[in-house]
Amino acid sequence: MEQSRLWSFVFLGLSGALAQTSLDGKVFVFPSPSTNTYVLLKPNLPERLHQFTACLRFYTDLTREFSLLSCSSKNRDNEILLLKSSPTVYNVYVGGNSLSYTVTGNTEQGSHWEDICMVWNSTTGIIQLWVNGLALPRKGLSKGYVLKTDLVMLLGQDQDSYGGAFDQQQSFVGEMAEVYLWDTVLPPAQLRRRQREKVPTPLVDWTALNFETKGYVVLEPTFETYNL
Repeated sequence: MEQSRLWSFVFLGLSGALAQTSLDGKVFVFPSPSTNTYVLLKPNLPERLHQFTACLRFYTDLTREFSLLSCSSKNRDNEILLLKSSPTVYNVYVGGNSLSYTVTGNTEQGSHWEDICMVWNSTTGIIQLWVNGLALPRKGLSKGYVLKTDLVMLLGQDQDSYGGAFDQQQSFVGEMAEVYLWDTVLPPAQLRRRQREKVPTPLVDWTALNFETKGYVVLEPTFETYNL
């Protein structure tokens, strides 16, 4: 079956299956590398995105490259991509363009949960990366670009085509939690601790998540404490 027909079938099938579920106190566990394991998210995008804030937490002992968040449209495979290419380097993509950030401080993989937020504004092109509540230097990326509404949004794999073409050597292995996407730029105070009661309603909300797991993904209770 050709890919466009396949994805039409998948989305028709998921339209009745997806439901809002609170995942407070839970994590997605990605137990092993693969080319077919991911979490499909369905953000409510009534219009194209001129800005966004995406946040999540993860825990892994991987030292190779892996994808955390991948959003593709029919016209572009890296509308949004958050990729960790080494223990000290993140790569971020918006509208197919990319740049990298080098992280200093505690970079020992497997030693703690990492809390990361990616923030972008089309008007200025300014992109921010926040790691464990600390801001890395602001940079410029894809100024004037507008993100499409037909996004396929995945956790744990990097899409090299619309909804597919995964590489096992970029697959995520570990735990992931507290995934959010807003259609606004959150201020620094909220990015440091993400005070959910004071922020706009997210398009992707961990406390009311529309998702479908594919392959070997397991929902498990979180540890009692995070070592952040």
